[in-house]
Amino acid sequence: MANTPSSMYWQKKAKKKEMVLQFDDEDDILKGIETAMRENGLDETNVLEAKGKIKSGLGNYVQGSQYLTKQFDNTEIKIATGHFELKRELFGVLKIIPTDLNNHVTIGKAKAAQGLEMKLSYYEYEN
Repeated sequence: MANTPSSMYWQKKAKKKEMVLQFDDEDDILKGIETAMRENGLDETNVLEAKGKIKSGLGNYVQGSQYLTKQFDNTEIKIATGHFELKRELFGVLKIIPTDLNNHVTIGKAKAAQGLEMKLSYYEYEN
C-alpha cells in the first residue's frame, strides 16, 4: 500500500483536524512546517490561514507579464494558503497575499517575526 497513488479512493473514515503553529522571532517558516509534520507523523497538510508578519525573506509573483521578486521586511500577511506533502523531504508551496501588495506571492524563503501563527489542517484516519 505504500506506493498507492494519492488519488485512490479510501474507504477508511477520516477526521479533519487542525493545528496552530506559533513561531518565534527569526524561525524559518518552511522548516517549521516540515518539523511539525515530522513530529506529528503527517504525510500531508494544508495551510488554512496565517496571522502576523514575515520578518525577512523573499518570494516570487507575476504582475502582468513580468516575473517579479518580493522582498519581505516585517511584512504583514493578509491571506495565506498552501499545500505540503512530506516524503523524504518537504514538497509543496506556500502562497501569501501581503498587506502591501495585492498579488499572490509564492514563498521562496522566509523568517517569521515574533508571534506569527499559522493554522494547518490534516486528516486523521481510523484503522
